[in-house]
Amino acid sequence: MKILVNASNIGLGGATQVTHSFCSSLDLFPEIEFVVVIPERLDDLAAEISSFSNVMVYSYHIINNWKTYLLARDKFLDDLVEREHIDMVFSVFAPTWWTPRVPHLCGFALAHLVMPESPFFKKMSLSQKIKQYLRVQQMTYFFGRSSSYFYTENKLISDRLKDLLHCKKVYTITNYYNQVYDQPEKQVFKQLPSFDGLTMLTLSSFNPHKNLPITIGIAKYLQEKYPSFNFRFVFTVKEKQFPNIPNELKDHFLFLGPVTINECPSLYEQCDLEFQPTLLECFTATYPEAMRMKKPIITTDLEFARGLCGDCAIYYDALSAEDAAEKIYLLASNVDKQNELISKGLLQLKKFDSYKDRSHKTIEACLDVYKQYNR
Repeated sequence: MKILVNASNIGLGGATQVTHSFCSSLDLFPEIEFVVVIPERLDDLAAEISSFSNVMVYSYHIINNWKTYLLARDKFLDDLVEREHIDMVFSVFAPTWWTPRVPHLCGFALAHLVMPESPFFKKMSLSQKIKQYLRVQQMTYFFGRSSSYFYTENKLISDRLKDLLHCKKVYTITNYYNQVYDQPEKQVFKQLPSFDGLTMLTLSSFNPHKNLPITIGIAKYLQEKYPSFNFRFVFTVKEKQFPNIPNELKDHFLFLGPVTINECPSLYEQCDLEFQPTLLECFTATYPEAMRMKKPIITTDLEFARGLCGDCAIYYDALSAEDAAEKIYLLASNVDKQNELISKGLLQLKKFDSYKDRSHKTIEACLDVYKQYNR
């Protein structure tokens, strides 16, 4: 069998992590030939997997135009499927903007479409809500057009996606931390400035639903109520993406900009806990990463977060900077609680599919889709 792994449409953030983790495992399946399509910015991944005897790599980033929007056609990908005699396509995440003429399994990770109860939407103005409604209608169409077979990383999302798209089948394959966390020889140490206080890491892209600016209010509250408490937030975004931070609070913020997957383990090593203020997720690998690196987690008190973290996290009212600040201060002051969360995190980690399990389940799903398609 020959499978096209399509990551031509992925952006920054979690999609990159998933693509990297899955593609790095393709040598586990020597009986299958893989043609992998990834953007040029993943040249490090391309170099790694090009050495696999069963993998061929193409650098390509799909550009949306009238043909993709109206006809779901892309000449490069269509020609590749025909030239390489592709049996089926696995798209890491949809919408793909392109619908192949062979069996197609797509990943789904756009929680905006299936979690209307999220507090993220409560923050919107009326005009923003109208735009969001129109976007949901548009994206629902494009997802439905992409395929009739999907996988998600969360059972809750799988159930809701079935209701939304009425698709033939939805598989649940959880995410996990990347292999590099278990491969010290591949890790790259990124030194943080020395700091005498609590360091909180937020590995995240800058998107509205990530709710990163709430940390300004948290910092203001902590500085005013606990002036002797020394703390900082470490972000993997650029400072210019943030709203203006008052001068008196700037010492509490460190902006690294985007980092590579290989640098992430060293960031966890130098931090005391993971702070994750996200309002809307299908899954975020930062949870299992923090569990793996034995770091306590503070995150939003929302259904998806509790479903993924269980009792190994401290939860706060998602839109309350004051509640988040109090939870941070209390955890920082309680070493026993920190150790308890770390121990529970190692147990919670066992509930996820490992990167090897994830890869095997993905291939099994591909074979199942191919079988159903050709009945």
